[in-house]
Amino acid sequence: MSGRKDIEARLDRSLRNQIELPKLGKTFNAGVWARIEAEERTATNPGAAPSRALLASRWFAIVNSVGIAATLVVAIYFALGSFGGVEPPTVNLGVHVPIPEISEGTVTKSLAVLGQLIGGVALLFGLSFTSIGRRLRASFS
Repeated sequence: MSGRKDIEARLDRSLRNQIELPKLGKTFNAGVWARIEAEERTATNPGAAPSRALLASRWFAIVNSVGIAATLVVAIYFALGSFGGVEPPTVNLGVHVPIPEISEGTVTKSLAVLGQLIGGVALLFGLSFTSIGRRLRASFS
């Protein structure tokens, strides 16, 4: 057993002697620090061109702002129409289709059931991101 370990030790020494590693001195350190300083200068230089990630984040912010503004305008318009007496314009296509009458009791019951249904779905969706939800999903799949 010791003969095998001796052979392995001699092979290891032989391999270490054959590998020449460059000595890292002051010139290597100076080169590394010069590269670091150059990157810091370009990162803090206001005249440098912005990166793709920065440009993409700006575009996402602009698109999100436009989407939020459009959503608010539409929501305010229909809220004013519902609560403020403003009627949205109607389009006359030449065909008169009567609007069906729905009783107030039916609307109240439908809204109550729909509210509970939406609340339950939102609760299940929120629970799916917890550890309990992950375990339940794993048990069904």
